[in-house]
Amino acid sequence: MKSASCREFRIICFTGRGLVTLHKVFDVLRDWEQEEIHEISSLTEWTKESFRTGNILIFIGACGIAVRAIAPFIKDKMTDPAVLVMDEEGKYVIPVLSGHLGGAVDAARMLAEKLKSRAVVTTATDTRGLFAVDVFAKENNLVISDREKTKDYSAKLLETGKGFYGTDAKYEEFLPGYELPEEIKKAKREPYFLISPRKAKEDVLQLIPRVLVIGMGCRKGKSFDELYGFVKKQFMEKDLDLRAVKALVSIDRKAEEPGLLELAETLDVPFITYDAERLMAVDGDFRSSEYVKKVTGTDNVCDRAARAYGAAILLLEKAAENGMTLSIGICPA
Repeated sequence: MKSASCREFRIICFTGRGLVTLHKVFDVLRDWEQEEIHEISSLTEWTKESFRTGNILIFIGACGIAVRAIAPFIKDKMTDPAVLVMDEEGKYVIPVLSGHLGGAVDAARMLAEKLKSRAVVTTATDTRGLFAVDVFAKENNLVISDREKTKDYSAKLLETGKGFYGTDAKYEEFLPGYELPEEIKKAKREPYFLISPRKAKEDVLQLIPRVLVIGMGCRKGKSFDELYGFVKKQFMEKDLDLRAVKALVSIDRKAEEPGLLELAETLDVPFITYDAERLMAVDGDFRSSEYVKKVTGTDNVCDRAARAYGAAILLLEKAAENGMTLSIGICPA
């Protein structure tokens, strides 16, 4: 067995003919960084490591080898890496895992085009040329509220050939103009999904746009539990979904604050900070604190930080609790 990597791709082959095809793959990806081809002693360990690092895996050989290799490590379609199989001659490229969310279908089509081979795609929405809601969500940086509901939506779409959607009228001006195919109409009919940063008040598939920014200040040493609890409370009161957050922002003197760093990691967003001069340069009327200005150099951390990031308006202005301040801004598309 031999293996090599080209950036996000990890490729493995099992025969001499397979090695020839591996080199062909390198040839079509010749502009990409190439690692040395090396011998692999354990297919299980290679597959385990590849799943951990989240590469796009290409098995050059029998489909059964790939299926047996990946089976112990498959966990969740939201996190499993893309897996493709190619025959020894490189005539066919088959996405076998994470076709949409992992990008296996797109990778298979790209390789097939470059290799002058054939992508064998079996997902129903692809074979029938219909809208795939999970692909739409991925391409538009939308978070899926309920994976099971995506299956229901796709099943009904496949049955009828039509689908429907809606956007939250309250925040519609901040959403981009989504491009949808003709079979997906804007109407409140089944199958239906809603695009909104708010908590859905009905049992519906929701696609959550990442359009919110949290501005935050706190006393030194505030724990993650305190900060997270404060954030959750304010989001609940505003009926906002935490999965709509795209950034956590503050003043630069908080750049290494452990609680804020853990909060950003938990929310899976970047933690961005600004110096006092940048914050004070932000235009607007803010609730000022002379004490905060004396200590930090700016009269307001949370509101100014959210606006400095690019919030068009503040949905929540400077809420304060037990040495913590918080604002929530919404950013235009």
